[in-house]
Order: sequence, then structure tokens, then C-alpha cells
Amino acid sequence: MATRVLFDTSVYIAALRDLAFAAELRPRYLRELPRTSFCSVVIEELLAGARTPLHRKQAAALYEPFEQTGRVITPAHVVWKEAGTMIAKLALEAPEFVTKLRSGLLNDILIALTGRSHGALVVTRNGEDFRLIRCMKDFKLEVL
Repeated sequence: MATRVLFDTSVYIAALRDLAFAAELRPRYLRELPRTSFCSVVIEELLAGARTPLHRKQAAALYEPFEQTGRVITPAHVVWKEAGTMIAKLALEAPEFVTKLRSGLLNDILIALTGRSHGALVVTRNGEDFRLIRCMKDFKLEVL
């Protein structure tokens, strides 16, 4: 069975903002679409950043097809527990990351662990955060 693919918010945002990146990503995205799932945390991040009607429409165009086909995955209870443990560990061992927690690291942890729990390859443009997470919990990762 082919590995499930989970694109991080950073990939979708880059595709919306950068036409050259979108054109480069398109063939791969279309090729991997049959095995791509959408994480509910990514939906939350897209909607949180959608400050105009156009941005909300663009966000909806990305995730609604996955909702309609039942291909949205969400963090399970065990993922939330694991994320809490990781955050506590980071706060003790690397207090400089506490500020990052406020700026999205928690969401990245949830995306990574949700991908891991589904055996998915997480594809991101945010290598720094996801490599840090991978130091604590192994998961399939590709940084664009």
C-alpha cells in the first residue's frame, strides 16, 4: 500500500502566495492527490489566517474536497497526550522554544504526530520546527 501524504500548512500557504512555487508543486500534488489526506489542524491554521472573504474562499477550496470525500484526519486523544508530554519536555530542556510554542509549534507537533499515527509522510516547507519535532518522535518527513 502506498504511503499516505499529509501536506503541512506551510506548503498550502506558499502555493497560495507564490505562483512559481504553486506551478512547481502542481504536478506532484496532482500525482499524489489520491493518497493525500488533509489534517484538521491544517484547516484550523488556514482559517485562522484567512482574514478576508477571498482568503476564506481560497482556504475552503483547499480543504472542502477532502471533507466531502472523508479524507480529513484529526489528532486522536493519544496524540494530544503525546503533544503535551513533548511540550513539557521542551519547556524543561529548551526553554527558548516556549516562545515558539505560542507561534505555532504546538500545531506543528499535532500535525507531525497525527501524520505519524496514520503512517503518513509529512511534507513541509518549515524544516526547522519539524526537524526539532523529529528529534523527539520519529515520523516520515520531507522538507521542500
